[in-house]
Amino acid sequence: QFKLTRTDVSATDGRETIVTIAESANSKLISNDNITLALNTGNNGWVIAVGYDDGFAPNYKIWAYPILVCSAFAFAFLLMLVLVSKTQHERLLLNLMPARAIRKLRKGQTVVERYAMVTIFFSDIVGYTNMSSEMTPIEVMTMLNGLYSKLDVLAKKHGVFKVETIGDAYIAVAGAPDKCSGPRAAEKMTLFALDALRTVRDFHTEDGARIAIRAGLASGPVVAGVVGSSLPKYTLFGDTVNFAARMEQTSEKMRLQVSPVTHRMLLDAPNYQFEREERRGEDGELGVMIKGKGRQYTYWVTGASELQKDSLCSPTPNAARARSLRVTNINQSMTTLTGSKHVRKDRDEQV
Repeated sequence: QFKLTRTDVSATDGRETIVTIAESANSKLISNDNITLALNTGNNGWVIAVGYDDGFAPNYKIWAYPILVCSAFAFAFLLMLVLVSKTQHERLLLNLMPARAIRKLRKGQTVVERYAMVTIFFSDIVGYTNMSSEMTPIEVMTMLNGLYSKLDVLAKKHGVFKVETIGDAYIAVAGAPDKCSGPRAAEKMTLFALDALRTVRDFHTEDGARIAIRAGLASGPVVAGVVGSSLPKYTLFGDTVNFAARMEQTSEKMRLQVSPVTHRMLLDAPNYQFEREERRGEDGELGVMIKGKGRQYTYWVTGASELQKDSLCSPTPNAARARSLRVTNINQSMTTLTGSKHVRKDRDEQV
């Protein structure tokens, strides 16, 4: 369709008059959206408008626009699912190993990290073998999952890293992978251990049975890393790990035993003061025999109290004197231990 018009301008009064020169039969269908060409011819203007009956809008708009909108929503939904899945995957990996280790693995690097002073927690369930023989595998799994899920919450609360669970054993570390001072690591881990004992004391299985654990702490240097390419695992290596396991094995029911180094770290704990007892055997002798290490002068930790702000800034003379006495006792104990080793050595040589 087309329409050709001319605008005449009066020379006397300047009025404009639009005159139709030619038009098609259905020229009224032409709208402002159609092409309009204006020609300047001096005193008057010629305008031609040309268009299709249904305008210049493509006829696929009717079905293309709804499809485009639906496709955009579908793409946005799929992208959201991908992002959610990636977030869940990242969260799962962070529960298995530290973020720093994950970044190194993605770059194809070997994960090996050294820590000068950490505190390691070991625990196991007393009488687990007999208990598991009287329960079905599902009941054992349900019991362990319920207990260790509570310990996982405590680990997050105290800022310690859960290393792994092996059967009924629960292993955690403070001071790695997030580094902190030795006294601070020992403090965090001891608070976690005391809370763990309280949690176990209130825990019971589905049939109402109570359980008990042994717990032990040891402090010292370790090496941490990721082992294996199939089912990689972030774990710890070093004599401190073995010592922590010995502290747990020689501990007693529902008690927390700490190594001499851990006890020394707790003396300098920045925020808490811990209640400690020297461990004595049935014969009243100090310490306990540890496989591969001889007699060690260990301690029971029975409680903790938060230090006042004033004492954090400037310890009282009595507290400083008590700390000095405790260090002296440790040195005397170590001297006694060294002497006893020489006595045993002389006896062995005589034999």
